[in-house]
Order: sequence, then structure tokens, then C-alpha cells
Amino acid sequence: MRLSLKPTRFFIAVLGILLLCMTLPVVASVPSVIITDYDVTPAVLLPGEQGIISVTVRNTADRATLTQSYLSDTTETTTNIDINAPIDSVTMVGNGIQVISEGYYRVGDIGPGQSIPLSFLIKAPAESGIYFPEIWIRVSDARSLKYPIPVNVNSEVAIQKRPQISIEKQLPESVTPGDAFNATILLENNGQLSASNLRISVNSSTPSITSKTASTYNIERLGPGESQAITMEFSTDRNAPLGLRPVTLVIEYQEPDGSFRQQVETLGVNIRGKAELDISQITTDPDRIQKGDQFTLIIRIENTGTDDAKSVDATIGIPLPGTKEAFVGKIEPGNDAPAPFNLEADRSGEIPYTLTIRFEDDYGPGEQEQELHLNVYSDNNTTLILGVVILIILAGIFGYWYFVIRRKPGTGNV
Repeated sequence: MRLSLKPTRFFIAVLGILLLCMTLPVVASVPSVIITDYDVTPAVLLPGEQGIISVTVRNTADRATLTQSYLSDTTETTTNIDINAPIDSVTMVGNGIQVISEGYYRVGDIGPGQSIPLSFLIKAPAESGIYFPEIWIRVSDARSLKYPIPVNVNSEVAIQKRPQISIEKQLPESVTPGDAFNATILLENNGQLSASNLRISVNSSTPSITSKTASTYNIERLGPGESQAITMEFSTDRNAPLGLRPVTLVIEYQEPDGSFRQQVETLGVNIRGKAELDISQITTDPDRIQKGDQFTLIIRIENTGTDDAKSVDATIGIPLPGTKEAFVGKIEPGNDAPAPFNLEADRSGEIPYTLTIRFEDDYGPGEQEQELHLNVYSDNNTTLILGVVILIILAGIFGYWYFVIRRKPGTGNV
């Protein structure tokens, strides 16, 4: 019985190890699409007449943060990725309208904020009236969309169009904590009616991002086809958490019938830290270097930035034999690490040298250089110093004899 359990226990142990090595990805957002505009041509169809329905499909997602956690330890890696909307199909259900053209299948991915136009050929029924064919959009791993579109077939009822406010966002690719940045939004009315009393409110979801300009903007009117740009300025805290940080824009406007509409947009601010390296201390062992000595030069490198400095490597260009490269590794913000160099002082004097530090952070590889110097004393300095000390002692003895002993009463000297 024991022998039969051993393979099972072995299998369970192997399975446990594999589970511990697995990573758990977590995505902060999912794609979604909306129809930002539609058009029916002609606006009023006669019974049996053919027409075209055109729609614009847009991906509302921005960028998101992908975090991978490893169960075997506490390691986490964070990267920013684009949230594409993979559209499987776009079809139309007639609901009384005959749909002549076939649907769209395997449309593909739509990038963040991007749009695609699609058109359907339709035929009006024999009876007059208002019909509502539906656009069905199926998106992989996301919520599907059904959107009704009113079609007037020889009816006296006027179909009221609405204003359609689209937002184009212009943001820096990334922002370093502590830096200020500008964001520009372009509001455009793609509808056939005017929008009035527009109010744009800016709300940051984190206290690390604050608006330096107005938090509320007002636009009196935005007619069909008109657009207006708004430039905003923000500041960030040096301790701002890294990753994608949302700034919410709430847009409210009034339609011609007096009703109010609201739509919410998001500015995705990508906060990325930056490593900054500097020298915190330079020491030697021994402290005083003489010609011919074997010594260790220790340069402590400090990270004064806001992100880890990875793969830190230091080299020195110095005309002395010995080890001139030191691999330091990772230095976290606010920490320092030593770069030791074992050298031989085969000459004396003030020796100039160049320190080169190479590292990597989220912005890629970086390099810094700094000019330094090292003092090496000649080997006869000890004899010289000893001679000077002896001369000082002799001078002191002579002065004591001349000014004290020689002038004492009874010595016969005046």
C-alpha cells in the first residue's frame, strides 16, 4: 500500500511546485465600445426604397496597468499596456427594416480612443412609420452592445437628432513624479444639433495629482461641426504612486429641447519613476595612500530619484593598475551602495580619473560621468616629515636653553 502512494505523493509535490511558480496577472481595465455617431441616408425613405445607415464605433478604453505577482515570493512587476477592443462582429437586426448587406465579422482590434466607420445597406418596408433597427456589436472578453437607430419611412414624425460630443485627449506619454505636465482636450460636436451651456469638471482620483488651472470650464455653445480646445496644467507629488492614475472629466451640456446630458471621460496619466544617481561618499583603505601601496577605492553611489536603478555598473578611467569595474546591482530610491576598486599606486601626485555609472530604469538605459581626482603621496614623505619634526624639537631645545637656562642667575650669563 505504501508503494502505491509514492507516485501520487510525487505527483502532488510536483504540481505544488508548478503552482508556486505560476504568475497571477491582473488587468485593471476591460475594453468597451460605443457608437459615437450615426447617419441615415436619405433622412426619409419611401416605402421599398433603399438607403444606407452609417455608424462610428469607438473604443472608450485608455491605457491600463498589468501587474504580475509571483506566488513563490513577493516579487511584483508592473507594466503599462494598451487596452484594445477586439471586435468579433458587428451586425444589424432589422426589426421591420430589411438589411441587405451582410454583417462585419472578425473586424479586429480597435486601439484606445480609436474609431472605425461601418455602413449597412437597408431597404424600407411597404408600410410607413418609424422603425428601429439595432446595431449589435460583439466584443471579446467585454460587454456586448445593442444600439437602436431610428429610421423614418414616409412618416410625418420628425426624428430629432441630438448633439454628439466627442473628446480627443492629448497627454504626455509618461510623467515623472514631482514634475508638472499639460493636458489638452479637444471637444467636438459631431451631431446635427447644437449643444449649449457646456460644463467640464476636472476631478483627480488621487491627491498626488492636482490641477494648477481651473477645475471647471464653461462653454456657452458648441454648434454642429464646431470644436474647442481646452489646455489644463497639473502638478504631481514627488511621492506619487507609480502606474496609471485617472483624472476624471465630467461633461454636462444642454440639448435643444432643454434637457441635460452628462458623459464621463478619463485622462489616464501614466506616472513613471526615474532613477537619478550621484556620489554620496568616496573613501580609501588605507586613508593615506603612498606610492607603491595596494589600496581599495570605495565610491558609494546614491539613488536620489523616484524609481529603482537596476543593473548599476560603475567603471573608472584611472592610469593605475588594478580592478577598474564594479557591478553594484539594484539601488532603490533613497538608498546607496558601494562600488569598490582594488588598485596599486605606482605613481604619486594628484591623479585625475573619470567615474562612469551605467544603469537602467523604466525609461531605458542611462549613463552618467563625473570627473574626480586621487592624491597619492611619494614614498619619502615620512623621512621628510620626520626631519621636520626633529628640526622643530631641536629648535625648541635650543630656544629653551637660550631664553631660560642661559639667563638664570648664577650661570654667569647676562
